Amino acid sequence: MKLDQCPVCGSDKFDHILTAKDHLVSGDQFNIDHCSDCGFRFTNPRPNDDELGKYYDSDEYVSHADEGNNLVNKLYKIARGFTLKSKIKLINRLSKNKQLLDVGCGTAHFLEYCQQAGWQISGVEPNDLARKQAEEKTNINIHKDLSEIESGSYDVITLWHVLEHLPNLSETINELKAMLAPGGSILIALPNYEAYEEQRFKEHWAAYDVPRHLHHFNQNSLGNLLNKHGLKIAKTYPMWLDSFYISLLSNKQKYNRNKFVNSFITGLLSNIYAVKSRNFSSLIYLVKKSEG
Repeated sequence: MKLDQCPVCGSDKFDHILTAKDHLVSGDQFNIDHCSDCGFRFTNPRPNDDELGKYYDSDEYVSHADEGNNLVNKLYKIARGFTLKSKIKLINRLSKNKQLLDVGCGTAHFLEYCQQAGWQISGVEPNDLARKQAEEKTNINIHKDLSEIESGSYDVITLWHVLEHLPNLSETINELKAMLAPGGSILIALPNYEAYEEQRFKEHWAAYDVPRHLHHFNQNSLGNLLNKHGLKIAKTYPMWLDSFYISLLSNKQKYNRNKFVNSFITGLLSNIYAVKSRNFSSLIYLVKKSEG
């Protein structure tokens, strides 16, 4: 499916900027376009909505599998243990009522952690296998789609590296806004294409992850999208470990082998440069309803 308008600002002024390869499933090449008006990037053309599922059918897709089936995935899961602690600290500061919706919950590591910390949890996960594992972990019904949630008023809604996967941006943002309790918060974690590693790896930058990542944000383009729907970015938080993991994957894609020392140096440089620029490899955006 080919888009003729920018999904964020509606402009028809965009240019092909690079072509990236699907390293996980198909080996196919996908173009990425850059909007000259708002800076948003998007995979174009992209698979139809009913074709997207097949691009997740891999044992190597770590968020849909609990098995640590290679060294890189094992490192990811070690890092996940550290990030879970920082995420729970963050959401505990945002809510006293502890009503949480996690969209794109995968196999529910985060949801289970929140449940053990006393949160009332709900989750959405479209992948059948991951959803089944999530239900077994949490012993609750996990929804397949946001539309299955008839009503809800959540203090905190989280999307951990999920929004870039969802085909209908405006529809999704509207649904999330409607489910947000007064004074509630949305936390959106996204890769940032203005990070140092993107400049280093270009089309081999693993966070492009085509075609699973349909959308590619920087801070301005996400702000523009949210503003259209009466939402605003209140604060950003860096995801320090992402630069190392993304550099490791990017080196693997570019050179077809693990380059641990190079990846560590690249990840470290990315974080150092980002201290001043705020262009970290990935950012968590704290989103609130706009006043008025």
